[in-house]
Amino acid sequence: MSTLKVNTILSETPTVNFTDGLNVSGIVTATSFGPINVGTGVTISSNGNIGISGICTAGGGIHVGAAGTVSGLSRRTLSSSTTLSSQSSVDYTGFGVITRFEIHFNAVSCASAAEIGVRLGTGGSVDTSGYLAQASYVRSSDNVGEHQTAGFFSHGLSSAGYSNNGIFRCWRVDGITQHKWYCLFDIYEYSSDNHWYYVKGYRTLSGELDIISVLPQSGTFDAGNLRLVTYTD
Repeated sequence: MSTLKVNTILSETPTVNFTDGLNVSGIVTATSFGPINVGTGVTISSNGNIGISGICTAGGGIHVGAAGTVSGLSRRTLSSSTTLSSQSSVDYTGFGVITRFEIHFNAVSCASAAEIGVRLGTGGSVDTSGYLAQASYVRSSDNVGEHQTAGFFSHGLSSAGYSNNGIFRCWRVDGITQHKWYCLFDIYEYSSDNHWYYVKGYRTLSGELDIISVLPQSGTFDAGNLRLVTYTD
């Protein structure tokens, strides 16, 4: 094995590029070297943090401690479960810049006959118009749909006796710097077991998504649970 030595004659902070089979031991201190590049897209900073291109930077990226624990790899974040009881809406904020998200619906019901849906917003305010979506239900006898512009609301679920289960998915579809969000909402209900409810469509925001609101089209929720899952990949 070859030994790599760096003498004090160097006046600049060097960058060391690893190739296959090269091991370095006992030469790196917290201040003597700049970034060490390990292959394509991977950087180890002087504080020991590991940066991976497209995931995190070495300035505050993955850190492997003495006990072998790894921190800083947070591509998916799960919120705590929200129990529904008399809320007119459940608003999610503070999730940072994301590329996609999901909302999980477990036994969600409304206090009176109302459709359920999701609105998106920027600048702390939800948009109540400008959605391009279709809401529909499919069953063995027929398929019925309608156009939605006020939000990603369901069609055919407006019964206080319904208990709804499903998932709302939303993707940023035109790049990390753009604000077009495409949704797919799949819902199934206990009582109407020959029906599949769905919503498909998109909304283009004027700025960064920073609020997600889950709400009945009128009235309040009265039972069930919601959970937000966000992604940064």
